[in-house]
Amino acid sequence: MYPGTRAGGAGKQQPPQSPQHSLKYELKRQSAYISLGLLALLFPFLPKGMIVLGVFIVTLIIMYMPRDSPVFKTLSSEKDRETGILLGPLKFCFAILLLAILVMVLDFPVYVLSAVIGAVAFGEGIATIVTRLVKGDPAIFWSITLLVLGTAFAFLFGYWVIVNGGLPASIGVNPVYFMFFLAVIGTVTGALLYTIVDEDDIAIPLGAGMAMWLFSSLTYSALPDPAEIALAVAVPLAIGIVTYKLNAVDLSGALSGVLCGVLLIVFGGFEWFILLLAFLILGTIFTKYKYQYKRKVGAAESNQGSRGYKNVFGNCFIPLIFVVAYGTLEGTTYVPYLGYLDQSIFLIGFLGAMATATADTLASEIGSTYRGQPIMITTLRRVPPGTDGGVSPLGEAASIFGALAIAVIAIPLGLRANSIGTMVFITVLTGFLGTNIDSLFGATLQRRGILSNAGVNFVATLFGGLFAMAVYYLFFM
Repeated sequence: MYPGTRAGGAGKQQPPQSPQHSLKYELKRQSAYISLGLLALLFPFLPKGMIVLGVFIVTLIIMYMPRDSPVFKTLSSEKDRETGILLGPLKFCFAILLLAILVMVLDFPVYVLSAVIGAVAFGEGIATIVTRLVKGDPAIFWSITLLVLGTAFAFLFGYWVIVNGGLPASIGVNPVYFMFFLAVIGTVTGALLYTIVDEDDIAIPLGAGMAMWLFSSLTYSALPDPAEIALAVAVPLAIGIVTYKLNAVDLSGALSGVLCGVLLIVFGGFEWFILLLAFLILGTIFTKYKYQYKRKVGAAESNQGSRGYKNVFGNCFIPLIFVVAYGTLEGTTYVPYLGYLDQSIFLIGFLGAMATATADTLASEIGSTYRGQPIMITTLRRVPPGTDGGVSPLGEAASIFGALAIAVIAIPLGLRANSIGTMVFITVLTGFLGTNIDSLFGATLQRRGILSNAGVNFVATLFGGLFAMAVYYLFFM
């Protein structure tokens, strides 16, 4: 099901009706959700205990709503009417109740709680209506509308709480910039979760809230202004739409790329994002390279080479950790047993992880076209093409090419520490070794079902990043 067919806060599919009646019905539902969401504007004026009690009461009302009541008829989906319970709204209220409890127990920020309600009740609800008014791919219109309006309402609701309830002095940055950044992170995370989990899943508002909570707890010396952050969303989103239309990624992969792009641009800069873009372009080109032949020998990516969120995060999660560390730990950082480390070491870790991801992707996609028989990295015996853990001369050469491509692209971008020669040496060495570590784990843990392909990529990029940092620390710092 396209996310664009989901209804607002409840995330429910529409009952079959005529287009005119369906739109009218949807407008009534979303108006009801929006009216309910407006209660979040009272949060800065209430004690934390009253917030929890209020959400709890609303949850009970939703739970025991009579089936013949006008409210039930307005909020219910076809499935709700079959079960006699407002399942969608109930799950949403339960998720908000859990977050409200965290407000009391763990000092979860009230402005984040309010922002989650704004993003889901308003952003996702209006996105559903928009998909009924426009022609074209509903998934694209849904995504754009949700990201724009979800961010806007998350910001407005969160900033309302900040203005009326205050912001901790430890934040130390412009509260407008701070809240807008959190609104973007929460909305993109929520949109991504809509494409991954069941549409009613409480993980959607919970995941959006937890993402905002995580980034609200970091220390910032500065943040880009909202215009720059909006650009940091728009560029990855435009690229994501193009790659989605080209069937290079599915919707979850496109939104994963948006989240990665935003974090790279905010914590590193557009230069860091360009390196991720280079990985995406190279991966897309060589995934499509001789695809029919690779499919014939059983070595092709599934879904016509379209990659999803698992592929994106398997390769990019570790680089994201390094870029966030680089952006938040400015200057030198003290690490027990290692002493003071310059932030440049996290740049080297990022380059090592990206080199591993790129080198491994090219080794797999180019190496699988090798006309001979690869050898198993653990036994050196001949194996069929596409076998996990199989390596070939063509694949090994492709891994060096991929790692070298990352190093060469990084030079004009200024992404280097020490000298250019040092950066190129560490990047290429790391990419080559990381690729073979990937093959080693593919031949062992993946073949035994302990790790998936994405899990193997995750471990390989972790090795690549840490190995690059270790070489830099021991020999070049």
